[in-house]
Amino acid sequence: MTALVGTRVYPYALPQLPTLPAITYALTSEPTEHCQNETYSRIKRANVRVQCWATSWDGAIALGAVAEDCLDGFKGFLGGATGVRCVVTLTNSVDLGDELPQWKRRILDFEVWYTPPPG
Repeated sequence: MTALVGTRVYPYALPQLPTLPAITYALTSEPTEHCQNETYSRIKRANVRVQCWATSWDGAIALGAVAEDCLDGFKGFLGGATGVRCVVTLTNSVDLGDELPQWKRRILDFEVWYTPPPG
């Protein structure tokens, strides 16, 4: 993915005059999960939206495919060995144009199940 976007990965929104391709991401919801079993009560779920921006449909779809390959099915630690243990699954994808005709995007929605560090 770095070969395609370099450091052009932004939280929430693109900068005003972006260089494309680029990626934006945002936490869209973090519903509370209730469980009777104390053992599993620390498991959390977050819904994260990843938007893959490009100047063409082919570019947006290709970048989306790379993002999906990197994230869908990921199991491990985010933030290094002392980070957050998580499992990531793709739940939805859609292709959209933008108000500017030269911007195309593939939107990927992921569900992230994680266990926060103790504390």
